[in-house]
Amino acid sequence: MKLRKKWAALCLAAVLILTSVAGCGQKPSESGTSGTEGSETSISSETSVSSEAEAEDLDGGATNKEGLPIAKEPITITAGIKFDSMRPDKDTTNVWKYVEEKTNIKVEVEMYKDVEKANLMFASRDYPDLIMSTGAASTVLTTAAQSGDLVELEPLLEEYAPTWNDFFKNNEVCYNMELLDGKLYSLPYVDFADFDRDLRDQWLFIEPWLEELNLEVPTTTEEFKEALLAVKENAGKGSIPENVVPFYFFFDNYVGGQFDIYASFGVPVTSADYLVVQDGVVKDQSTNPDIKEPLKYLRDLYALELIPPEVFTDDWATYISKTSSNPPIIASYGSYASRQPGMTVPMGPLDAENGKDSYIRSQAYVSGTTNTAMISSTNPYPIATLRMLEWIVSDPEAMITVNRGTQGILWDYNEDGKAYELFWEESTDLMTENSKELGMHNGFIGLRDQNFYENVWYDKNVEDETSRAWAYENVYKDKVMPNEWVYIEGPLSADDTAMAKQYSTDLANVRKTAFADFITGKVDIDSGWDAYVQNMKNAGLDQFVELKQKAYDVVAK
Repeated sequence: MKLRKKWAALCLAAVLILTSVAGCGQKPSESGTSGTEGSETSISSETSVSSEAEAEDLDGGATNKEGLPIAKEPITITAGIKFDSMRPDKDTTNVWKYVEEKTNIKVEVEMYKDVEKANLMFASRDYPDLIMSTGAASTVLTTAAQSGDLVELEPLLEEYAPTWNDFFKNNEVCYNMELLDGKLYSLPYVDFADFDRDLRDQWLFIEPWLEELNLEVPTTTEEFKEALLAVKENAGKGSIPENVVPFYFFFDNYVGGQFDIYASFGVPVTSADYLVVQDGVVKDQSTNPDIKEPLKYLRDLYALELIPPEVFTDDWATYISKTSSNPPIIASYGSYASRQPGMTVPMGPLDAENGKDSYIRSQAYVSGTTNTAMISSTNPYPIATLRMLEWIVSDPEAMITVNRGTQGILWDYNEDGKAYELFWEESTDLMTENSKELGMHNGFIGLRDQNFYENVWYDKNVEDETSRAWAYENVYKDKVMPNEWVYIEGPLSADDTAMAKQYSTDLANVRKTAFADFITGKVDIDSGWDAYVQNMKNAGLDQFVELKQKAYDVVAK
């Protein structure tokens, strides 16, 4: 990495300069000569002992250079992390007791329930010792870095965090995505499971309803429509409720949204901004005329009352509630994991029978969450904190515990000595019941890379037909869109970021309004298309794509 080499060169130059200055400033002997051989030996030995003592005097003598415990005596650091409704006890979970027992470091955590509170922390410059994932914008983090509020990590990695150092050397895109103002101040959460990275959402259908209606899992868009119609026509019969919703999605949200409909018609969309990368070029799909075909399909489903009007207004909490209902009320929806294990069957992508290849969305092999651990400059124990961040990812037991939760409750070892999952997010009741045992998941650091999945983790879910892992291996593996199509981006300057954000907001407003009108039939798709495209251009579409290309090039070229 160019930046890594540049930093090493600067460090070496600094050492040489300091050595030279030390030599020039050495006190001459009283005799006016260089002194006797014995006195030279004495000075050299004294300097060596002093340097060695200084080198080991980490954090004012509070920190061991290696091994456990990390702190010589119990110490306390403060930390901040954003609130997660699925893990409401991140501040008081027993995971922190485990960390304290192992490291002698007590972590006192405060949760930020909204981005505004996190931004206030950065604005006031009143930081905890350890800043986890807060939801703050990269521009806010960059300003903190430029102001000297964060500890630059790269000069410390080789000695105190070699696992992280090696990972960044071998994963330059992840490294580039982590940079703030061209330097490394933070560490990410990484999960390179193929069923996680190669697949965005599963497309699910309530299996018992298909069986009651004597229907196979749909494989084409026409079969899907017929299955939805059958569900609607049999509302209130068998296990199908009277208030059944045939097809539901979280409109224009990349998680749970309607994007796999587009990909079934051969129009891949790989971001909430409707972007795709082809041959290294970032392209907008929202104004691609080919997207009219899947929009017309959605219009037909809506006209048949297979899509409810509330898809355009429901929020995230409502989406979660409806897709998790027990008994189920929605026949088909998209989700990362099935929210009704044992009730749903994965399907798709659907063949639109238009001569184009159909795809299901994939995700890029990048950090799941960036900037999940930053050490503030006011932290009295920066080396102890960094050593803790290294221990978490270098010790498999520590990482699984901090990421997932307490051993014996969230996970355990099998007879081959590999760790495996006892339950996870699809078991919402167990998540609630054991909230005090849950880990930080992607709100904090993790390094579940290829080595982790090859040598540490046994994914028993591959054998479970209700799991995402099984669905990936048996339904989606050969149908996901090429990974290089997925849009990824690095940080831009504050001005460019502000412009991109404004364009994104303006374009989303135009697009959502137009697409909602198209799907509901309020505006004819063909006759209204040119006006919609012009409105997008007026809202800055071309300039936005240029900025997104610039952000893509930061990490991918």
